[in-house]
Amino acid sequence: MKRNILFKSVCFLIFLNLILVANKVVASSQNIILCGGSPGGLWSLLGAGLNSAVQKVDASSVVTYQTSSGGFANIAQTKSGKCDVSIAHIGEIVIAEKGLKPFSSPVTGTKAIAMLYDWAPMQWLVDQKFADKHKLKTISDLGKEGLMVNLVVNRKGILPSILAESSLKKSGVSFEKILDSGGSIQYQGSKAASQIMQDRKADIWVNATFIGSGKIKAIAKVRDLKMLSVDEIVVDMMSKEFGSRPFTVKAGSYEWLTEDVTTFGAQAALIASEVSDADKVQLVAKAISLYPEEIRKVHPAMKSFNLKLASSVDVIAYHNKAMVILDNSQ
Repeated sequence: MKRNILFKSVCFLIFLNLILVANKVVASSQNIILCGGSPGGLWSLLGAGLNSAVQKVDASSVVTYQTSSGGFANIAQTKSGKCDVSIAHIGEIVIAEKGLKPFSSPVTGTKAIAMLYDWAPMQWLVDQKFADKHKLKTISDLGKEGLMVNLVVNRKGILPSILAESSLKKSGVSFEKILDSGGSIQYQGSKAASQIMQDRKADIWVNATFIGSGKIKAIAKVRDLKMLSVDEIVVDMMSKEFGSRPFTVKAGSYEWLTEDVTTFGAQAALIASEVSDADKVQLVAKAISLYPEEIRKVHPAMKSFNLKLASSVDVIAYHNKAMVILDNSQ
């Protein structure tokens, strides 16, 4: 009888222990909501890479990618707790911190987890014949008296078009001046803007994009192109105002590019908020620090990603649970 009671007691303790272990495993599982951009773009691929890295650390956890209208929305949604982590451009973070449009007041408390890339330069492409005719070398030349320019930029209100308008204004060329001179400004997404240039319905195309972009290659198949430089003083002003970094597009980056071009680059970072779940931030940071190759292999454009780059955000502080990236980048 005593032996039977003892046996039952041991079985109960084993069963209880199994329940506690199971509950602990369930409790450690994380569903991390990552806010990115449109489906099918690079940011969605980065989401897949982050998920692969996280699952190598904890197979029971997952990164769930959530589409959005872009970095501005992501900053606000991360601040409100709707996203655990998100992707945003550095310039968007700076604009949010200052409370500039589209924000009605400063959005603070954004923290860095990792820089994802800093090699998406603003590329100003102009039809070669148009450039030769008007002796265009830098974007400041677009302000020449009597010059009529048809310009196509990215969608209104998003960072690339904001950077285009601001850098032009700092070069002495406002959008208003272009319009007053009989020119035009077209706001279109990357694909549509590329097609407009291919159809010869614009003289100049500008966007922040990777070297070797398919959209640029498509234009170059039907038009001879020249790339305009940005004056160094303007590059410096863009760095101070938007956190942009100077960028040199090297001669030979395209078959038709015969000289180095000075411009500035857009950068994107993985961010959290001071209200984000600390355990989730820590898991993501640990995954990146241990498995950066999962980020590198999502797309050829990400082949240069490493922990030194990941630790290079300097416009905001790193989340205190992301310090492992800084520590392992040394």
